[in-house]
Amino acid sequence: MKGLRALILGGGLITITAVTGQPDTLMLAADEHYIMGDVGEDPAPDLNLYERFNPATGGDSTRACAGFPCMGWVEDQYGDGSTKHRGYYDGGHLVIYKNYHPNGQLERDFKRNDDIRSVERSWHANGQPRSETRYADGQVIFYQDHYVTGAVRYTEERQRNGGCFSRMELFAADGKPISTLNLTDKGRGLMEIKEYHPGGALRTSGMARCDKRSLETTRIGTWTYFDMAGVKVREEEYIDGKVHATR
Repeated sequence: MKGLRALILGGGLITITAVTGQPDTLMLAADEHYIMGDVGEDPAPDLNLYERFNPATGGDSTRACAGFPCMGWVEDQYGDGSTKHRGYYDGGHLVIYKNYHPNGQLERDFKRNDDIRSVERSWHANGQPRSETRYADGQVIFYQDHYVTGAVRYTEERQRNGGCFSRMELFAADGKPISTLNLTDKGRGLMEIKEYHPGGALRTSGMARCDKRSLETTRIGTWTYFDMAGVKVREEEYIDGKVHATR
């Protein structure tokens, strides 16, 4: 998996950080156990290599054909003659392309919608969806990935100006939520955050504020905690990310 962000919960300061190739364990409550499913193998390195020719996803290399930048359709094959990659190049850079797993299953599909927007989708070798990434002005504005079963594992969405996240959701293999974040007031950077017990019962909920410059998110107001049966066990009052009172 690439470009994932993890929401570090359980404290006054909530940090958004990048993680790669691992489950979002930073989003899990440290004292509870969740049913985390199989996320599948990382994409094959030889298929990932094509990303370097895709400027929309950060690639800065130029592919050469017969000593000149590739133009038009180019197809690469596996040793058995099956299609590995088929892409349209403009000046050595990819515009649209598809990669394939060795078993013939589509591995990823990239398309430019226009000069600003593009989308890349990928699939596990068993044909189930793996991920979807949407780009705007070279920035990721939406990312979602799936377990090998096809069930949604993680979703994130952010504002197009590169600011605060507007949505973050992590799910266990059984489809039950683990944690969610939803922007409720874009102007003031206010968001509602919820954490869940294993099995989907609400564990805690409260509000937080995202600083548009630093992108740090701090808890504010009243946070309420519940046990597995849904009974309220306590409330914490936050001021600027620090617990001011507990009741």
